[in-house]
Amino acid sequence: MVTLPGEDSATTYHLRPPGGGPAWSAPADGTTLRPVPAQATHVTLLPGRDAVYDPRARQGSVPVEIYFEDGSTREGALVLTSAELERLYTQTSRLLDAHENALGGTT
Repeated sequence: MVTLPGEDSATTYHLRPPGGGPAWSAPADGTTLRPVPAQATHVTLLPGRDAVYDPRARQGSVPVEIYFEDGSTREGALVLTSAELERLYTQTSRLLDAHENALGGTT
């Protein structure tokens, strides 16, 4: 950083990349700053909502709730193509088999 706003009546931040390079400036009011969004941690199925298949789009949509590391949540949709639906079916079938085996059941 070369100059801070308020020092010598500067109305912008004057910056220079570490190690050198051309200096640049940004308004001191923060108008060019964007908040860094919280990262998603996991997704769960929304209770009481059912998946929908759209035959024209050849896509399925599963209502989900997305959880973020800051504790916030958002509702969303997991949209899957036909190939992705088949892959998910294979994977969840394998998970259900493992669950049954862990409980001592047969598959």
